[in-house]
Amino acid sequence: MNPLFRFICACLFTLMVLAVAAPGQAQGDGWPVSIGSPAPDFRLPTLAGQSKSLSQYRGKIVLVNFWASWCPYCRDEMPSMDRLLKSFPKGDLVILAVNVEKRIPEKYRKAPVSFDFLSDASGQVQQRYGANRLPDTFIIDRKGVIRERVTGGIEWDAARVVSYLKSL
Repeated sequence: MNPLFRFICACLFTLMVLAVAAPGQAQGDGWPVSIGSPAPDFRLPTLAGQSKSLSQYRGKIVLVNFWASWCPYCRDEMPSMDRLLKSFPKGDLVILAVNVEKRIPEKYRKAPVSFDFLSDASGQVQQRYGANRLPDTFIIDRKGVIRERVTGGIEWDAARVVSYLKSL
């Protein structure tokens, strides 16, 4: 048998084994999260030097938004996220904007938004959530369960989005 053909067959076999084994992994084993599973807790620093954890917002609807300053879609959706937040009664909705860069540019320290920017400079939270494309937003219900994942920029204050979030 041709060595190249054997190599290709071995690679395909390995990929099949990995594809079958991966979905069966427990959530705590470092595999990315999935819809319907509990959102993994994390604690990250804010730009103001405070520390915020996901678990402190239990009982509220939470959007965990992974973003970067170099991502135009990330920047474009922030004003609609701010309008969305302002359309909810105070405290019902929380937006945690998790920046995935090593260092957040200075201009974002005074950004005119009503939500917190968190820093995930190590990339551990981004990796745990499997947020490889930006923006990547996880909608977490009041019980701490991931209900939806939105990859790519959207208008967060669109009527259908607001209606969905209020139904949680």
